[in-house]
Amino acid sequence: MSEENKLFGQFEKIFMEAVKVPIKLTPTWIESLGAGVLMSMIVDRNPSFKRKLVDLEGKIFMFHASDVEKKFYLHIENGDIKVLPHSSRAPDVTMKGEMPVLFQLLLGKIDADTAFFNRKLELSGETATSVRLKNMLADL
Repeated sequence: MSEENKLFGQFEKIFMEAVKVPIKLTPTWIESLGAGVLMSMIVDRNPSFKRKLVDLEGKIFMFHASDVEKKFYLHIENGDIKVLPHSSRAPDVTMKGEMPVLFQLLLGKIDADTAFFNRKLELSGETATSVRLKNMLADL
C-alpha cells in the first residue's frame, strides 16, 4: 500500500469518526436528501449501473448504520434510485453495519462478501436480490 493510500485511509477513518455526532443529531429526512444526492451522482456517472437497475425494479433495500442508529431506504423505481427516510413496505433486503462500512459498500470501495464474512455487515432478506445489488456495486 502506497504512502498516499495510507494517508487517505487515515483521513477517511478520522472523517468518519468526526461526522458520527452530527449525523446522530441530524433529522433522518435531511440525511435522506444527502444520500439521495450521493446516489444520483453514482447513477449519473455510471451509465451501465443505471441500465442494470431494471433488474432490481420495485425492490427496497434498508441500510441500517448501527453505530449511529440511523436507517434509510433505497427504492428502485423506474430505472432510478429514490432514497427515503421511511418505507411503508417491508424491505426486500436489509443491510446492517457501521456507517463507514455501508458508505464504502455503496461507493463500491469494499466487497459485500468480504464485509459479510468479516462480520462487518449483516444481511437479511432475499438472497438473490442482495447478490444482484452486490454484483452491481462491485462494477462501480
